[in-house]
Amino acid sequence: MATYNCDGFFQVKDSYANSINAPKIMFISGSNTLFGVDTEKIEKEFRIPTVNYGVAAPLHFYIFHRAKKYIHSGDTVILPLEYDFYDDDKMNPSLGYVAYIAGYDPAFFYDMSFVDKIIFIKSMNIQTLIKITWKRIILAENEDDEHYDRKYLNKNGDMTYNPVAKKKDLTTYMGEMFPNDSISSDAQKELEDFISYCHQSNITVYAAWPNLLHGEKKFSDKDLGRIHAIEAFYRENDVEILGNYNDCIYDAELFYDSCYHLNEEGKRIHTDYLIRLLKEKLNR
Repeated sequence: MATYNCDGFFQVKDSYANSINAPKIMFISGSNTLFGVDTEKIEKEFRIPTVNYGVAAPLHFYIFHRAKKYIHSGDTVILPLEYDFYDDDKMNPSLGYVAYIAGYDPAFFYDMSFVDKIIFIKSMNIQTLIKITWKRIILAENEDDEHYDRKYLNKNGDMTYNPVAKKKDLTTYMGEMFPNDSISSDAQKELEDFISYCHQSNITVYAAWPNLLHGEKKFSDKDLGRIHAIEAFYRENDVEILGNYNDCIYDAELFYDSCYHLNEEGKRIHTDYLIRLLKEKLNR
């Protein structure tokens, strides 16, 4: 997903989140939420304004930085983070993150610590700079492309262009997913800071599992160790996890163009699952 698409997505999501002057629900993560959660349906079900603040996993915890501007006392935040989030490494920022900050949010760079600025600059190369310049200036009049066009977002921020008929052939992922069975120290720090901010601001936080295409319905060995590490982390930080990870592993025919992007039918199934879980929490 190109950085200019991400900027278009942020504009839609920021606009709706900023327009709400009442307690709301906000789903925050990468594109598994963008494609896989129908927040418009959730909003109608609970009669609570609901925002899909899923953008792209490579932006990692920058998404939290953006979301903080729009969450307030009385809100409910749900974090169905892609598993990549838990491997966050500040010493090796993703190309998508670097390109987005350099091209669309230089103020965020200026607010970084001196050390983080050095890491950020070292991660850039000539090829990256050329891409940023091309997409930011040359393509400025035509920022959205193909099926990732922001015009396919509804007001809540849900992606509406993920039809079953357009599904690509996807290879079911087999074998180990995670490089190790622990959460990186950088990911823990970012999550702890965000969770603490929410708790101090009277914002309810729930974790959730991302929808995923995988060859097995249950993980084993190192991957299962990672699941246990995630569960332990949230437990230690007083955050309840909604549901079970294996309930969110779906068959290939329910996905669109990646192992995290559900098609319309997959989104319907996953959203109904989330609604059942949320009824136990929001109707107390």
